[in-house]
Amino acid sequence: MSEQGRNEPYDKLVEELEEVYEARGTRQFLTALGRLRSWAEDGNVDVATFLGEILALPGPAYDPCEAYKWYYIGLCQSGYSVEFDDQNLTPPYYCGPVGDFRNESMVSDLVTKLGFEKVRELDRSASAYLAARR
Repeated sequence: MSEQGRNEPYDKLVEELEEVYEARGTRQFLTALGRLRSWAEDGNVDVATFLGEILALPGPAYDPCEAYKWYYIGLCQSGYSVEFDDQNLTPPYYCGPVGDFRNESMVSDLVTKLGFEKVRELDRSASAYLAARR
């Protein structure tokens, strides 16, 4: 199977989500979001990161804790560092070393919103989630 063929179901789901994004409270959007979550839970790294992105955006699907969790899961498997190492020392603003996933714009906003204590709790939860699936 070609690389393009392997991504076709994912690409179709992304298109579907984009089409109904403005109507995020609709059954169609929530159904597509549920399928996306299932794929993320099945271990698809790109889907996990995309799910984090959707959950981080304002609207009825907004869930900063879940968004952070899926960013952690997706980005750590893409080579980003997950060790909590704030070098800024001005909470709630985090600045980690190069390669730290928390330095990414959307994730950084979530860290600021959630606070360091909650982020560390979510780090432990996401790490345990990954360990249980290995």
